[in-house]
Amino acid sequence: MAYLEFDNVRIAALTCAVPSYVQKIGADKTPDPAYVRNFQKQTGISQRHISITEQTSTDFAYAAALRAMEKTGWDAESIDAIVFMSQLPDYNPATGNACLMQYRLGLPSGTLAFDITLGCSSFPYGLSVCAAFLQQAHVNRVLMFSGETIWPQYASREELLRQDSFLFGEGSTALLLEKSECTSLSVSLHTDGSGYKHMLAPFGGARNAWRYQPKVLLPNGAEYSGLGAYMDGLEITLFATTTVVDSIRAFVSTQKKTLVDYDALVLHQANLQIVSAIAKRLKIDMDKVPVSLDRYGNMGGASVSLTIADAFANAEKNKLSLLTCGFGIGLSWGIAAFEIDSSVIDPIFTYDGRFEEGFVKPVNE
Repeated sequence: MAYLEFDNVRIAALTCAVPSYVQKIGADKTPDPAYVRNFQKQTGISQRHISITEQTSTDFAYAAALRAMEKTGWDAESIDAIVFMSQLPDYNPATGNACLMQYRLGLPSGTLAFDITLGCSSFPYGLSVCAAFLQQAHVNRVLMFSGETIWPQYASREELLRQDSFLFGEGSTALLLEKSECTSLSVSLHTDGSGYKHMLAPFGGARNAWRYQPKVLLPNGAEYSGLGAYMDGLEITLFATTTVVDSIRAFVSTQKKTLVDYDALVLHQANLQIVSAIAKRLKIDMDKVPVSLDRYGNMGGASVSLTIADAFANAEKNKLSLLTCGFGIGLSWGIAAFEIDSSVIDPIFTYDGRFEEGFVKPVNE
């Protein structure tokens, strides 16, 4: 059982940058307003931040990192490692967004940098990796990014702007972690690979590269049309509201605590139905389960850290004890508990900059 305990790990800063463009769900501009209203009721989403100027997760990560480093007074030379969690890199998985961030931030070539492609469960996994590095004698500061890029799923800007209902938002968070005495981090990580068939992109990898047809039969027996991702909503909801809930209970028990001992339970923002159902099954009031998806959408692996920033930047209580949980594709899920000072959490901000060097340009004949 992967119950992990790390000593002397402190979150020194948490920042989050999102695109400035806000897209609102609109039942008034669709031929099926009843569907859109029902979608909004089930998901809880009313708007999202999304780029219409070809920004990517590394652009927002760059802005978030600069804000975090300014907040802590850290210089680039003092950062020993970068871990970047995203499912869509700027170029390819082999290059990785972490490598780009090492370059853009001007970190030394001795910096350890790599990506974790795990999706909505990546927050606790990423924390465990960063905390493990900080147990090493010569690693003192680690920069952890979470971010997603959604707009490339649309064929054009015009198609994106026509969208009247949507689930996912864009942006990136940056966590600065460092060695610090008398601080700890507890993590529990889980996997059920048999559930891969409930949430997958059939043609997104190598397995079915030469098998595309307009309509196919998936490994779980479902008929599917298209090129994007498939999700069995009923199975994922069942997984989140039973398996994940049982794991949260077991984790809290291993900590010799109850849910009352935590200031908040911060969940992956899958949709409002799932978040509310988990809270209900755990018998915890929604006042202690912050929600950000109504304004930012489902932020994938960044949703836990963004929700912390949304809920607790400038909080009245300084020392917060948080229980967090990420769950999703794989199937994989994890729980992490830690203390964080609200003074290190910065309010979410918008950013319009882009890495202009990174764009390809037409050759002038």
